[in-house]
Amino acid sequence: MKHKSIIAIMGPSGVGKTTLGNNMAKNLNFAIPKHCTTRAYRSDDADNFYRYLSHEEYSTKFLNKEFLISSGDSNVISKANGNFYGVLKQDCETAWELSNTIILFVSYKDIYQIIHLKNIYSIDVVNLTFNNIREGVKYRLINDHKRKHTMDDIDSRVQCALQDNGNFGDVVNLYASSVVCTDDFDADATYNKVCQDLKLVKKKGV
Repeated sequence: MKHKSIIAIMGPSGVGKTTLGNNMAKNLNFAIPKHCTTRAYRSDDADNFYRYLSHEEYSTKFLNKEFLISSGDSNVISKANGNFYGVLKQDCETAWELSNTIILFVSYKDIYQIIHLKNIYSIDVVNLTFNNIREGVKYRLINDHKRKHTMDDIDSRVQCALQDNGNFGDVVNLYASSVVCTDDFDADATYNKVCQDLKLVKKKGV
């Protein structure tokens, strides 16, 4: 069985997780498995990135222990409101057939699941953050030209980011192999810093 590795990219809304992950997948030939969500399709969703599940479908898969990582707005997976996110074990296995290293986009609240998986897989945690989370999230979402966020949505995401950082930020930093503040977001600088921290060889241009 070949070596299986995970890079778990964490951080608040708008911090640059997707940009970093896509750059790593492109430049280093890493694979990104499908992720699951119970929210509705959005016009800016990347093609074939999400599996869109109903709460009932998600609950069934969760109870059948089909997820490698699973997070939501509460501990009650069957609740009717709020959205849940996760990555199925089978989708990870499919991605590992393409590359020894897969990239997961996960929440701060998933950190204890990630710690548990360290007993099974080689895992590097990457924490992208803001010096001022409240202002960073607010600024990025207000200036998101792909999708117009309502102020209620922005306020909700800011509060979620602050709560997650308060509850899990210290633990995430304790286990993170790379921590990068992206206040003045520079995709190339972020990518290079993470590659340096994780001791990865950048294939592009070599």
